[in-house]
Amino acid sequence: MAVAAAMTGTDQAKIAALPDTRGMPSRVVIPNAHVVNYGHPILTDIRLAGATPIQVGDPAACEIAELDAALAHPETACLLLVSSRLTQGPRVDFDAAVSVAHRRGIPVIIEGAAHDIRLDELLDTGADLVLVSAHKYLAAPPAGLMIGRADYVAACRAQERGIGRGMKASKEALCGVLAALEERASSHRDTWRDEQACKVAWFLDQMQAVPGLTASEWPDPSQAPFSRVVLQLDSPEHATALTQALASGRPAIRVMEHALAHGQIVLELVPLDNSELHLVASRIADALRPD
Repeated sequence: MAVAAAMTGTDQAKIAALPDTRGMPSRVVIPNAHVVNYGHPILTDIRLAGATPIQVGDPAACEIAELDAALAHPETACLLLVSSRLTQGPRVDFDAAVSVAHRRGIPVIIEGAAHDIRLDELLDTGADLVLVSAHKYLAAPPAGLMIGRADYVAACRAQERGIGRGMKASKEALCGVLAALEERASSHRDTWRDEQACKVAWFLDQMQAVPGLTASEWPDPSQAPFSRVVLQLDSPEHATALTQALASGRPAIRVMEHALAHGQIVLELVPLDNSELHLVASRIADALRPD
């Protein structure tokens, strides 16, 4: 919807024409390292609006000069940046990227995914629109939030008469999102961050006595204000066996499996309360205790 808004503005004829983009700027510039997969590639989302993704740089790096050169094309609709742990390579300087886009009069979308806790920081880059999930750390029903420049938000809302109609959130989701936003507004970010740090510290302490693994802290690579716990086992096979043992128990415990090939299990403790932390720690210890 954000990409569609960059191409059509609030022009009802253009909105009705999508995904036919004839007569509209339709190039969406995105760093190659930001082509993430959330279950499907983000390129699919760009193409659903009728736009053409233009990948810049390579997974190892994307220079601001490369972005600037790609943005110079007259058919460019917007620059899309992604703030996620799934991006690759060195972090793209968002402030500089937004600046070069704006010098050319091109709007910038930041796909913030789970980074609602960093919303102010992402908006401070000067981006025209920041997108975040309501159902991750906000813990609301499935929905998305589109925050930014008033005219751009209006253009996004105008998509409800076009491709956005099939993407509408339910009334129940809207109520849940409002409640989640009220709860977030009443919380204190530093307190929340300290609570997450205490969880990680406690869990690492518990894992010291567990045989067969080494536990360490993994700060969020995309600068979210919390860390995860990494359990290093002596082989991928042992890591896989522990993952399966946790998943097959009652209640089932699901872990992040992207590093199993390196013998690692990654745990995110943010949504857990104290009783759940104790349960997960004890289940890991029980699974690795020698017979």
